[in-house]
Amino acid sequence: MGQILEHAAEYETVRRLSEMLTSAREDYKATESYALFSTIVCWVVQRARTPANQNRPDDVQAREVGIALQAVRISDAPWSVQELPEMTAFDFFTNVRNAVAHGDGRQIRPLNENGFLTGQIVPIAGRQLELRRADMERLGCALAELFCTAMATYEPEGDLQQIVDQFEIAEVMP
Repeated sequence: MGQILEHAAEYETVRRLSEMLTSAREDYKATESYALFSTIVCWVVQRARTPANQNRPDDVQAREVGIALQAVRISDAPWSVQELPEMTAFDFFTNVRNAVAHGDGRQIRPLNENGFLTGQIVPIAGRQLELRRADMERLGCALAELFCTAMATYEPEGDLQQIVDQFEIAEVMP
């Protein structure tokens, strides 16, 4: 894995977390998926709530993520959380962020099935939502994709991924 350039640290870190989410280790898949999912959610939601008085170009792009999440329902694709059909994606992820970031409330509970940890139970809007590993992967990766795409829109040095790929190819060649 190549380096992360400083100006792209936010979205490249989130992109890597998303990649890791799709390849969690077998022994700890549910736990690792939860850790990566909650990190992505906390990072993206916090950034999407950037105050209006912060106006660097990346701040503007971060607010665009929040606007995009407010414009869709969490029941719509790619989210597809049918238990909360009227909730916006922004409100859903804000609720998840609050539940996982405030661990002192001990609101998150393990979801065990057939003797195995398969996910987490997260309280959202008075409901106990069961998020299995596949749900966390789908939601986390889609949220990361939205964030990374929006943040990369303001890229003073062009398409960062192409630059990183060129460096990685150069490192492999003798």
